[in-house]
Amino acid sequence: MNNYNKTKDDFFDQLQKSGVNVTKEQREQISSRLQNILNYEPRIGIFGKTGVGKSSLCNALFGKDICSISDVEACTRNTQEVILDLGGSGIKLLDVPGVGESSERDEEYAKLYASLLPELDLILWLIKSDDRALASDENFYKNIVKAHIEEGKPFFFVLNQVDKIEPFREWDEDKHEPGIRQFKNIHKKVDDVARFFDVAPSKIIPVSANEKYNLTKLVDEFVRALPAEKKITVFKAVDEEFKSKSTGEHVKKSFAEVVGEVVMTTIETAGEVICTTVETAGRVVEKAVDWVADKLDHIPIIGGHHGGGCYITTATCEEFGKPDNCYELTQFRKFRDEWLVKQDGGKELIQKYYNDAPKIVQKINLQQNHREIYNDIKEYYLKPCLSMIENNEFEKCKELYSEMVNNLSGEYLQ
Repeated sequence: MNNYNKTKDDFFDQLQKSGVNVTKEQREQISSRLQNILNYEPRIGIFGKTGVGKSSLCNALFGKDICSISDVEACTRNTQEVILDLGGSGIKLLDVPGVGESSERDEEYAKLYASLLPELDLILWLIKSDDRALASDENFYKNIVKAHIEEGKPFFFVLNQVDKIEPFREWDEDKHEPGIRQFKNIHKKVDDVARFFDVAPSKIIPVSANEKYNLTKLVDEFVRALPAEKKITVFKAVDEEFKSKSTGEHVKKSFAEVVGEVVMTTIETAGEVICTTVETAGRVVEKAVDWVADKLDHIPIIGGHHGGGCYITTATCEEFGKPDNCYELTQFRKFRDEWLVKQDGGKELIQKYYNDAPKIVQKINLQQNHREIYNDIKEYYLKPCLSMIENNEFEKCKELYSEMVNNLSGEYLQ
């Protein structure tokens, strides 16, 4: 018996122990449906002008030379479809011809794009960070792509080669990240592009494929945007370096819910009632998590922090329209991951924060004056903390941030 069949049998045994009776026929139906989901080949469209770095980004994200690269002339003028072999299931990357070559070519590509878009599960549109001539990108986006986005198609602009944004000499080559002034200019460019295309700044992810900068953030965003049943194959295909713990857990949870839904709908279709209480339904999903954890050995369940986690800070920034990769959140996460975690008691302090902060945010969001509360948090705590970080006053920042959490816990968790 191979490992997959053993894991599958264990899963059904656990369901049985939870009080969910599944017939042999239903087991086969459930197994077939889940196999179809696991074997699905997502199609990701990589769009943008010729020379924007589409192939380089794909090679960096997926850890292998999957796309041909040419610095001299455009690669094939036809759609380049690359299938990554994942041992029985795969992912299809469509590296399509770049726009902006000529009006004749653009008219030809417009028809190609229009035919491809309905078939895609995700669209990434690349823009060079130093490109100011965005008229052709704007024309294709507004006239061809936007209608699909409005129907719910996952879509992100990817601002590539941000290491070239001035002052490029500030780029930290050892840490592969921008300096403070360069960081601010990168996010000014993000805001400019957002206004130009009339999209939320959160839909524009600044990266550098060559420097491997912010690729974890990009993976976090596009994996979370996919439908639940399509997250798993895409996430497994991504290079291990860019898989965050939080998104790995998100993928597991999403797929567990898919498994639970498949089980429940299959048995309900047969005319049986299995989920008479929320508790029973919860047990079905809980057992599915065990199966998923065993099945998905490429999804990390431990590891460092890559984005996420700054619950109070994130909620405050979101309240005032700042994206998840804004300057403030990036600095707080850097403070947490590079300094606080290394201090005596730092890991315990971070864990306590993870336990309390989501409950605090939930209580604040229920208040009618929640915007006023977040503004006070910003003015009295976050702004001074940010200034302390910028001045390397890390101990003072730790004390003030701890004071904030303790005060908010006392007010909202008692």
